[in-house]
Amino acid sequence: MSSNEHDGQPAGSRRGLGRGLFGAARPLKAATSAAGTFRAGKAKRTARREREAARREALREARAAQDPTARAVHTRNAVLRWTHQRYQAGDRAPVCGGFMKTPGASFDGVPLELGDLQGALEYLTERDLVELHHPMHWTDPGYRESCTAQRLSLTRLGIDCAESGMTVSDFLHPRPAVGDTYNTTVHAGAQGTQIGRQNTMHNAWGLDANALLRFAGEVLAKLPELGLDAPAEAELEHEAGALRDVASARRPDPTALRRAYDAVMNALGRAPESTAGQWLHEAGTAAINNVLGGGG
Repeated sequence: MSSNEHDGQPAGSRRGLGRGLFGAARPLKAATSAAGTFRAGKAKRTARREREAARREALREARAAQDPTARAVHTRNAVLRWTHQRYQAGDRAPVCGGFMKTPGASFDGVPLELGDLQGALEYLTERDLVELHHPMHWTDPGYRESCTAQRLSLTRLGIDCAESGMTVSDFLHPRPAVGDTYNTTVHAGAQGTQIGRQNTMHNAWGLDANALLRFAGEVLAKLPELGLDAPAEAELEHEAGALRDVASARRPDPTALRRAYDAVMNALGRAPESTAGQWLHEAGTAAINNVLGGGG
């Protein structure tokens, strides 16, 4: 009788046990191999996500670079909002460079540059929404490049713009009220006209003269910048005041508005050529077109 038979084991069973012990080690090797495969797959997925993020960032930067108008509009609005926030916090003249550290100093995920800030400051200043206080004289080297050192303060018009909740563009050039819109011509002096859904409307009803009211205020604010002699300045001040009175009436009369506007523009035409004068001419044309629908 063989030893295997003596032990009660079939012949060859010890050899089979050896194979069993050897085979028991195989799952450990498989687990090690699977773990390595998992780590390699995770690394590949991470690299793929990083490449995708880099691609999206490049696309964002490209879009921002290709849309300078939207970038400029964003910067103007962001600068005005930030200045108003500082104003409400008690800082009436914050340093312009502080804006570049705020969340608003980026467009579509791309950080703004100092050139963007400079352009926004020039736009807002020309339209009398803000005032700049520069620590350097304009003849000093690096004057234009030192925009971050300037201090910024809101004008009365700038405060009104910020508190209106409107964008800078909508505040300066308001759109007509939303509602039933009909394209029609109502001649000055007409007493009644049938328009749209059998409604009788008069040419003075619902006339929004706020654009001309703002224009009159802008003329008065920029008087010192126009270079007029004393009599001409007094005349322009009188005509702008008259336009302001007509435009602030409960029901502004279109004929009176046109007459007062023309008087302001005639007086303004006597001013020497200047940036302020040119801007007022453009603002006046936009205002009359907005209120009376053309003919500016």
